[in-house]
Amino acid sequence: MSIGVDLGDKTSRVCILNAEGKVLREVSIPTVKPGITREFGARAESLVAIEVGTDSPWVSRLLEKLGHEVVIANARQVKLISQSSRKDDRLDAQTLARLARVDRQLLRPIRHRSEAA
Repeated sequence: MSIGVDLGDKTSRVCILNAEGKVLREVSIPTVKPGITREFGARAESLVAIEVGTDSPWVSRLLEKLGHEVVIANARQVKLISQSSRKDDRLDAQTLARLARVDRQLLRPIRHRSEAA
């Protein structure tokens, strides 16, 4: 499965795709540790794409602790997201999931420094 998460200050939009690219689930979750853990804690290991931003360091570390592979997209370099005329959290989450599913390098991935740094 590939999952796209459009992170927001209070809520985040999640889109889950199966191996064929069919949308299995779309949901809004609270952007807090319990909300993310509730959605991703029992889920099988998946590829999760999120955009770089204020919350992406702690969210990516939490998702990795929950057993997921995380790709942090440099959204400014991904024109499908940054220059979309249809800005919408649901569509951004779906775009992240679809790009991760096809080729994660399309997301221009970045790496955060460690929590200790």
